[in-house]
Amino acid sequence: MLGPILFPIGLGIAGWLSGDAAGLVVGVGVGFLFSFAVAAAAAWWSQAIGSLLEPEDALANAPRPPGFGKLCDWIYERAIRD
Repeated sequence: MLGPILFPIGLGIAGWLSGDAAGLVVGVGVGFLFSFAVAAAAAWWSQAIGSLLEPEDALANAPRPPGFGKLCDWIYERAIRD
């Protein structure tokens, strides 16, 4: 799960380079919010769309953003298989 870890760090560094400590805080905050949004979207997809498909088809065709595949797989396994 490197995407949810590296994304806030990368945005924090970019924020620090552009706006010192305030930029760092905003960059890390936006990174965490983006990671949370990906997790929320995966949970929504598994409930709204994944529940209409067979579990194997849903897991094979579920959307996985680059870098966030393991996080999405973790959510899909728990939401679709249960």
